[in-house]
Amino acid sequence: MKKTLLILPSFLLSCIFSIQAQDVSTLSWSQVCSGKMGTEWYGTDEAQRIADDVLYVQKVNGGWMKNDELHKLTAEQKQTLYNKRNEHSCLDNAATTQEMRFLAKVYKQTGIEKYKTAFMKGLSLILTAEKGCGGWSQYWPLSGNGSYQDYITFNDNLTTNVMKLLQEIIGNKGDFENLVDAETRTRCEAAFQKGLEVIIKCQVDDNGTKAAWCAQHDTTTFLPAEGRPHELPSISGSESASLLSFLMTIENPSEELKATITSAVEWLDAHKIEGKAIEEFTNDNGENDRRVIDKAGSAIWGRFIQLGGATGEESYNAFFTKLRNRNKSRSYTTGGKTYTYTEYEIATTSYRPEMAYQPIYAIYDDQYQHLYYRFLYNFEDTEPEVDSKGLAIPTSLNAIRRTSYQFLGSWCMNVINVEYPAWLQRIKDQEESVGYTTYALTSDTYTGTTTSGTSTFYNFSDGISISNEKGKGYATGLSSVKSIKYSAGVKYIIKLPEEIAVDKIKFYGYDNYAEAEAYISELNGTTYNSSEYVFPAKDANGTAQLTSHTIEFADQPATGAIGFTIAGKQCGLAITLFCKDSTSGTTAIKRENPSTERAIKQFKEGQLLLYRDGTWYNLSGQIVEKTATTDK
Repeated sequence: MKKTLLILPSFLLSCIFSIQAQDVSTLSWSQVCSGKMGTEWYGTDEAQRIADDVLYVQKVNGGWMKNDELHKLTAEQKQTLYNKRNEHSCLDNAATTQEMRFLAKVYKQTGIEKYKTAFMKGLSLILTAEKGCGGWSQYWPLSGNGSYQDYITFNDNLTTNVMKLLQEIIGNKGDFENLVDAETRTRCEAAFQKGLEVIIKCQVDDNGTKAAWCAQHDTTTFLPAEGRPHELPSISGSESASLLSFLMTIENPSEELKATITSAVEWLDAHKIEGKAIEEFTNDNGENDRRVIDKAGSAIWGRFIQLGGATGEESYNAFFTKLRNRNKSRSYTTGGKTYTYTEYEIATTSYRPEMAYQPIYAIYDDQYQHLYYRFLYNFEDTEPEVDSKGLAIPTSLNAIRRTSYQFLGSWCMNVINVEYPAWLQRIKDQEESVGYTTYALTSDTYTGTTTSGTSTFYNFSDGISISNEKGKGYATGLSSVKSIKYSAGVKYIIKLPEEIAVDKIKFYGYDNYAEAEAYISELNGTTYNSSEYVFPAKDANGTAQLTSHTIEFADQPATGAIGFTIAGKQCGLAITLFCKDSTSGTTAIKRENPSTERAIKQFKEGQLLLYRDGTWYNLSGQIVEKTATTDK
């Protein structure tokens, strides 16, 4: 196809870049680091100017501090950060990992070595800061004073963010392609595996059943531990959901990791508050507020769920002992009288073991330090109670704390209802693929779209494409399914390279609408009715109903092309092609001109060989056998 080069006038180009400059100032720093400006922008002079500021304020030990908007620093702010370069680096709130992502993008577009050097300093920090047992804390170097900041930290997805970064570096793709050498990737892989091990070790044991995770864990006992004065030892619905989402992205999980994921999902599902949701409203005092409402099909979880059983007893005893040994007092003055409490007293007098597995709350406000570490069990307003000192003490959160911190949320719903079923299907696919070579036609393997005449082609790795003659463009569906959208009533053709013969095909996905069911109406010339291969409509809450259909080509493998049509409604689908390998006893397919074919993989005489240009090679590149023709 002939391509036309569009040359824009210089004045129009300057307008485009001025729009981008205006846009970057309206984005948050995290958005800039995540790629919101578009790939090409990260090679512009503006991106390099920001990158130079990032380098200027980089800590001596390789990281950065959190919550700084580095893309719009004033001269005074920049100098202040520069003067603090010798202080500790931070990994909380995506600090350091997001700056590294930004620098990787700029380096990829510019090739300027100083940006890679700064990235490598950040990576060195991450590898150095990992604990001997695995995992990371909020700051490096550690505080070393017994602070919660030194715990293994899942809070605000700290460990998850670091592990995702390492995972992408190890994968050597995208912004990180060839950014580090093989030796460094090996070090990253070791750090990743150690991080994975400590995640599994930290999973809370609930009376012999593995549950989920706290926001932070002790580095020696791995027990749930406290954070700030309102972040009590518990199981966290929020952090556990994010952690599970990440764990389910790991390819080829071990049996131990599979059990970790399954038990955590099942525990969270069993401890949901069903039929409830959180609503924002204006209360009678004119304040912004939140409340719990009834909502069919919905569910919520506590950000902090009180521990139970032996682990609960052990964790809270350790927590109370720590407060007692610290022996710190908190005071509150009202009506001309000062009331003083120890933190140990506050915590132990408010803790109610019978409230195990219920959400717990606490008030963190410098005006009310006498409430630090006080267990509260009521989300919405309840009457205060008078304590032994004669002071009226809150028994619930107040509007300020309800709106400034999310103590209840639906974080786990998508994990349980969408991501986990999709993960189970991927595990099932792996098991089903034994004896087969598989080709996934998903958003992960998609390489781009081309057009020819009236046909649009979605291209995938391994030389496979899917075309349609109605010009339907490529669009992705649910990320957890890695699906692509296919319109109803459109004939799609899967074009296969010569060496691929498909024995069965799997369609995994969902109906994208709630109005009517979708179904496979035709596959390679065979028609089906509306009750055979159905994808149910979304439920009343708009949740996709994930469904899998595997269809075998019984008479003979499909070669050349496979046509299929969806009827009813648009579907989001991940398609997998299954081709029997030589260990499965399949009949070989003869190729007339093997010398012109690209390399073919096959198990032959007990080893995996590559065939190209009439010659069989082993994986070391040694010639095993030469032949003019071969069956394949």
